[in-house]
Amino acid sequence: MKITKTVEDTHEFAASIAEKIKDGGVICLTGDLGSGKTTFSKGVAKYLGIDQMDIKSPTYTYIRKYGQNFYHIDLYRIEEIDELMESELNEIFENHKNIVIIEWADKLHNLMPKDSIKIEIKYVSEKERAFNLKQ
Repeated sequence: MKITKTVEDTHEFAASIAEKIKDGGVICLTGDLGSGKTTFSKGVAKYLGIDQMDIKSPTYTYIRKYGQNFYHIDLYRIEEIDELMESELNEIFENHKNIVIIEWADKLHNLMPKDSIKIEIKYVSEKERAFNLKQ
């Protein structure tokens, strides 16, 4: 478990995780609303050289692509993943060079890639977040 106390701490932790998937991979984030999923996602983007100010929660579009192969997915508003969404997600996951970060990944159920990095984020206090890597 990693506790962060500032946005910069969160970005540094995100960079340490992004290092593991810089050539491709999936990070699955879970946690309550306001726990820090998008802040973590911005830290991954920053590590990858993507302007973090460009990273917005894709709540209404679900999937945003940045650069050649960085995907930011937010499933907050998804009640159920339909066939079209499943097909699009599988296409993204099949390219092992893609770098994918998924907020509200618990909604993927059986679609969650088995080799993904799973992180549960908990709101500890106004300034502190707890990041728990799950296996």
